[in-house]
Amino acid sequence: MKFLGIKLSPDKKILLVMPPPFWPKMPPIGIGYLEAFLADNNINCGILDLNNIFYNLASDELKKSWLVSCNTFLEENIFSLMQKNHPEEFKSLMAKMLRYEIIGFSCFKSNMHTTMKLAKLLKSRNKNIRIIFGGPEMTREYFKKSCKIKGAADFTVVGEGEKPLLDLVQPVPPTQRDRCYLFNEMDNLDQPAFPTYKGLDMDTYPRKNSVSILFSRGCVRKCRFCSERLLYKKFRVRPVKSVIEEIRYHKSKNKTGFFVFHDSLINGDLKKLEELCDEIIKNFGSINWEAQIAVRNDMSLELLEKMKKSGCYNLFVGLESGSARTLKNMNKGFTPLDAVRFFKKLNTRGLFFGVSIIIGYPGETETEFRESLDFIIKNKPLIPKIEQVNPFTYYDGISAGKKADKNAPKRLDIFIKEIKSHGFKYTNAFIGNLIEK
Repeated sequence: MKFLGIKLSPDKKILLVMPPPFWPKMPPIGIGYLEAFLADNNINCGILDLNNIFYNLASDELKKSWLVSCNTFLEENIFSLMQKNHPEEFKSLMAKMLRYEIIGFSCFKSNMHTTMKLAKLLKSRNKNIRIIFGGPEMTREYFKKSCKIKGAADFTVVGEGEKPLLDLVQPVPPTQRDRCYLFNEMDNLDQPAFPTYKGLDMDTYPRKNSVSILFSRGCVRKCRFCSERLLYKKFRVRPVKSVIEEIRYHKSKNKTGFFVFHDSLINGDLKKLEELCDEIIKNFGSINWEAQIAVRNDMSLELLEKMKKSGCYNLFVGLESGSARTLKNMNKGFTPLDAVRFFKKLNTRGLFFGVSIIIGYPGETETEFRESLDFIIKNKPLIPKIEQVNPFTYYDGISAGKKADKNAPKRLDIFIKEIKSHGFKYTNAFIGNLIEK
């Protein structure tokens, strides 16, 4: 059965759903991996990107609002807007969702309000339907309150979803199960199939020639401010052969021209990264790819050259500060001098990159803020772009203190003014994008 490019098959008992609002540019990689994993275990699974459907139905004005990060007004009102602006589509999709026995929601802070509303509505119409909440927001809830069943959910998955989901679709009475799964991770990433998004219409996404991809899960660093590292307990890398197969599939099937790696850091395992670059060059000559990367001066110029040759066109560097003391307090694992050396290496091999900065990290003094700002200005010739600037944001579970310096908003304004006056390139959408609006 087809609806707005989405096939919902009644012969599949489990449906994975991405509620809105969420970043709408590309297919959701999380439920893509879960769908592929279940298929690899001979379990048919439906996939429904409600975020994509209602984004495409939205007015141009609403679409602009969709792209604003931390848009609390949209987060709190999108559910009612779906019902009000598109009642027939909403009713039809709800009817189709109710045909499934199990529905798993991919939960983020941005779509949690919608998720709760949808789950409650589904339960009110079919008390026997089983609801699963997973995704990053459940990890945040775990560190905030320990594991508690939230709202209308029957089960909560904290951390990686493959093994828990496989267990939950087995014919075992619900009373014999744990209601909350905690970091039940796979030992390695040899088994999971890669997302093919067969249940989605790739042409309905704004970046029609791009796809998200993962090379690794977890992180080898332990930055004190980072909540992303809390999503996994272990760092693991996929077999390079599998990544190459995934690239080949999307280039052939979907005419994909750009690959966006969503790893916490692409250079967690340098040997594997070099193998990946070698295989990309061997199999495709080059592809267009971008990724996040950590400052590491043990990366050889040869490896950086292979990254460029394999098609790397953009890197996101988590610099965060130009102050030695602040970097130490953050547990970044490098010094300002290390960063300069790393930037020089990237520049010598023609690798374009942008850096991110945190303003007002707990304990940051006025002197250290100025050191950080002066570092950026002094090294402008080495820094192609300021990719992201935000005041410190506390996330449950991190080891940093809860409160940013009270002068952070003022310092953010000063920082932005200075980078503009010095002619830095910057991404406007990522300036203060973590501030709730």
